[in-house]
Amino acid sequence: MHKKFIFLVALASIACIPSALATDYVSESNLTGIKLPQGALELTDDDFSEEMVELLEDTAASMNGKCQYHELLFWEGNPVAITNALNAKIPASLKYKNIDADELDDGAYETFSLTSTNARYAGVWIQGAKDITLAWCDVVKK
Repeated sequence: MHKKFIFLVALASIACIPSALATDYVSESNLTGIKLPQGALELTDDDFSEEMVELLEDTAASMNGKCQYHELLFWEGNPVAITNALNAKIPASLKYKNIDADELDDGAYETFSLTSTNARYAGVWIQGAKDITLAWCDVVKK
Protein backbone atom coordinates (compact mmCIF):
# COMPACT_ATOMS: atom_id res chain seq x y z
CA MET A 1 0.00 0.00 0.00
CA HIS A 2 2.93 2.34 0.75
CA LYS A 3 4.25 1.96 -2.82
CA LYS A 4 0.81 2.62 -4.26
CA PHE A 5 0.58 5.85 -2.26
CA ILE A 6 4.02 6.93 -3.47
CA PHE A 7 2.94 6.24 -7.06
CA LEU A 8 -0.17 8.36 -6.63
CA VAL A 9 1.88 11.23 -5.21
CA ALA A 10 4.49 10.92 -7.97
CA LEU A 11 1.80 10.80 -10.62
CA ALA A 12 0.00 13.81 -9.19
CA SER A 13 3.24 15.78 -9.06
CA ILE A 14 3.90 15.39 -12.80
CA ALA A 15 0.41 15.04 -14.24
CA CYS A 16 -0.32 18.75 -14.52
CA ILE A 17 3.05 20.10 -15.66
CA PRO A 18 4.61 17.96 -18.40
CA SER A 19 4.48 20.48 -21.22
CA ALA A 20 5.40 23.41 -18.99
CA LEU A 21 8.83 22.08 -18.03
CA ALA A 22 9.60 19.88 -21.03
CA THR A 23 12.87 20.23 -22.85
CA ASP A 24 11.75 18.93 -26.24
CA TYR A 25 10.13 16.17 -28.23
CA VAL A 26 12.58 13.34 -28.80
CA SER A 27 12.66 10.34 -31.12
CA GLU A 28 15.37 8.42 -29.28
CA SER A 29 16.14 7.93 -25.60
CA ASN A 30 19.25 9.84 -24.54
CA LEU A 31 19.75 7.25 -21.80
CA THR A 32 19.15 3.92 -23.54
CA GLY A 33 19.45 4.77 -27.23
CA ILE A 34 16.09 3.07 -27.83
CA LYS A 35 13.96 4.59 -30.59
CA LEU A 36 10.82 6.06 -29.04
CA PRO A 37 7.21 6.16 -30.22
CA GLN A 38 6.14 9.43 -31.82
CA GLY A 39 5.19 12.20 -29.41
CA ALA A 40 7.76 11.44 -26.68
CA LEU A 41 8.30 14.56 -24.60
CA GLU A 42 11.53 14.63 -22.58
CA LEU A 43 10.93 16.35 -19.26
CA THR A 44 13.48 18.27 -17.23
CA ASP A 45 15.09 17.34 -13.92
CA ASP A 46 12.70 19.81 -12.29
CA ASP A 47 9.86 17.44 -13.23
CA PHE A 48 11.39 14.61 -11.20
CA SER A 49 9.58 14.61 -7.88
CA GLU A 50 11.34 13.21 -4.82
CA GLU A 51 8.80 10.37 -4.89
CA MET A 52 9.69 9.45 -8.47
CA VAL A 53 13.41 9.49 -7.65
CA GLU A 54 12.69 7.29 -4.63
CA LEU A 55 10.76 4.81 -6.80
CA LEU A 56 13.62 4.60 -9.29
CA GLU A 57 16.17 4.19 -6.50
CA ASP A 58 14.05 1.44 -4.87
CA THR A 59 13.80 -0.34 -8.21
CA ALA A 60 17.57 -0.02 -8.77
CA ALA A 61 18.17 -1.29 -5.21
CA SER A 62 16.10 -4.38 -6.00
CA MET A 63 18.68 -4.98 -8.76
CA ASN A 64 21.51 -4.61 -6.19
CA GLY A 65 22.54 -1.23 -7.53
CA LYS A 66 21.77 2.48 -7.64
CA CYS A 67 20.76 4.98 -10.32
CA GLN A 68 23.51 6.91 -12.05
CA TYR A 69 21.68 8.91 -14.74
CA HIS A 70 17.94 9.17 -15.29
CA GLU A 71 15.45 10.22 -17.93
CA LEU A 72 11.79 11.18 -17.72
CA LEU A 73 9.52 10.82 -20.77
CA PHE A 74 5.85 11.62 -21.28
CA TRP A 75 3.34 10.80 -24.03
CA GLU A 76 -0.24 11.97 -24.51
CA GLY A 77 -2.50 9.66 -26.47
CA ASN A 78 -3.72 6.08 -26.54
CA PRO A 79 -1.77 4.21 -23.83
CA VAL A 80 -2.19 0.81 -25.51
CA ALA A 81 -0.86 2.10 -28.84
CA ILE A 82 2.07 3.86 -27.14
CA THR A 83 2.90 0.73 -25.11
CA ASN A 84 2.81 -1.51 -28.18
CA ALA A 85 4.94 0.93 -30.18
CA LEU A 86 7.60 1.14 -27.46
CA ASN A 87 7.65 -2.62 -26.87
CA ALA A 88 8.25 -3.16 -30.59
CA LYS A 89 11.32 -0.89 -30.44
CA ILE A 90 13.05 -2.43 -27.41
CA PRO A 91 16.00 -4.48 -28.70
CA ALA A 92 15.85 -8.24 -28.20
CA SER A 93 19.22 -7.99 -26.43
CA LEU A 94 17.51 -6.30 -23.46
CA LYS A 95 15.83 -8.75 -21.11
CA TYR A 96 12.65 -7.41 -19.45
CA LYS A 97 11.67 -8.31 -15.88
CA ASN A 98 8.55 -7.07 -14.05
CA ILE A 99 9.46 -6.09 -10.48
CA ASP A 100 6.14 -4.71 -9.20
CA ALA A 101 2.79 -3.70 -10.68
CA ASP A 102 -0.61 -2.55 -9.48
CA GLU A 103 -3.75 -0.75 -10.59
CA LEU A 104 -4.32 2.95 -9.97
CA ASP A 105 -7.61 4.88 -10.00
CA ASP A 106 -7.33 5.74 -13.70
CA GLY A 107 -4.64 3.34 -14.91
CA ALA A 108 -1.76 1.24 -13.69
CA TYR A 109 1.90 1.38 -12.75
CA GLU A 110 4.79 -0.98 -13.10
CA THR A 111 8.39 -1.08 -11.99
CA PHE A 112 10.72 -3.13 -14.15
CA SER A 113 14.27 -3.84 -15.22
CA LEU A 114 15.85 -4.09 -18.65
CA THR A 115 19.20 -5.86 -18.65
CA SER A 116 21.79 -7.11 -21.10
CA THR A 117 25.41 -8.14 -20.77
CA ASN A 118 26.42 -4.47 -21.20
CA ALA A 119 23.61 -2.47 -19.59
CA ARG A 120 21.17 -2.44 -16.68
CA TYR A 121 18.17 -0.11 -16.49
CA ALA A 122 15.53 0.34 -13.80
CA GLY A 123 12.20 1.79 -14.85
CA VAL A 124 8.88 3.11 -13.61
CA TRP A 125 5.95 3.02 -16.05
CA ILE A 126 2.78 4.92 -15.17
CA GLN A 127 -0.17 4.46 -17.49
CA GLY A 128 -3.06 6.89 -17.20
CA ALA A 129 -6.34 6.92 -19.09
CA LYS A 130 -4.87 9.09 -21.86
CA ASP A 131 -1.13 9.29 -21.21
CA ILE A 132 2.05 7.45 -20.31
CA THR A 133 4.93 8.50 -18.07
CA LEU A 134 8.21 6.59 -18.21
CA ALA A 135 11.07 7.24 -15.82
CA TRP A 136 14.18 5.12 -16.08
CA CYS A 137 17.80 5.14 -15.02
CA ASP A 138 20.97 3.24 -15.71
CA VAL A 139 21.90 1.06 -12.76
CA VAL A 140 25.45 0.88 -11.42
CA LYS A 141 26.88 -1.05 -8.48
CA LYS A 142 26.45 0.51 -5.04
